Amino acid sequence: MSTLSDGLRQSDRVSFRMPVEASWATAAGATFTQTAETLLVSRNGGVLRVSERLDAGQELHLRRHLEGDHWKRARARVVAEIDQDPNGFLYAIHLLEPRADFWDIDFPSPHKAEEALARLLMECSFCQRREVVYLNELQLRSFEVRKCVARLCRHCDSPSIWIESLSEVATPENGAARTPVEERVVPRRNRTRVKARVLACIRRRGFAEEVVVCEDLSKGGLSFRSRNQYGEGSRVEVAVPFTPGSGTIFVPIRIVFSQAIPSAGLYRHGAAYIKPPLDV
Repeated sequence: MSTLSDGLRQSDRVSFRMPVEASWATAAGATFTQTAETLLVSRNGGVLRVSERLDAGQELHLRRHLEGDHWKRARARVVAEIDQDPNGFLYAIHLLEPRADFWDIDFPSPHKAEEALARLLMECSFCQRREVVYLNELQLRSFEVRKCVARLCRHCDSPSIWIESLSEVATPENGAARTPVEERVVPRRNRTRVKARVLACIRRRGFAEEVVVCEDLSKGGLSFRSRNQYGEGSRVEVAVPFTPGSGTIFVPIRIVFSQAIPSAGLYRHGAAYIKPPLDV
């Protein structure tokens, strides 16, 4: 059986909040149904907040409301409890029927990320279909100025304007915890750096998320200015570009250098993207 970590390695993980109805049966035969909430989604699973404690291996029946009387259904299995917060328990789940496209989000093949400067969860302004979009230099500059990009929609089969997707649950929260995985640094040689002053969000366990300003990006990493100092060699997560309240995609990075800017009371950091090994 596949695990959630396998699924997460097969696609990006999107910090995206949406309500989901979850139902399950206990060993005693009782049935529970409640409105849960996603904190992360990926092609084959996600992280779900539930108010009740569940056991690993528990099967869930999930429903998402679409329009009118239409619902989308899927079966999932609890992989592990990964954290708790004041609103409930956080569970890593694995979709038992990933091809059913339960989240209504298109996830590109991971190998396409090699050519990406940035990644966003975006939606077509015509059909509202969501997709994880890997931005090239031209698209990144368009988003920097206009907050949208022009690209082909495979569902409309025509060019359209794409905008950043907003989470379906409006209340802001800190990101969900993630299960650690083995990682390696993406080589940084022969990387053309693009000057782009866009916002990014830095996340590390045990600290509040910080919104920073990027100075430039490349396919292998980025540099940014921050109020906080991150030690050289430390590992954090970054979402870039970042818009508060939107569906964000955090990816792991390693801090390569950290330089104080005394005149501004800031620190300049350079970081390299990290990705899991390919032989998983």
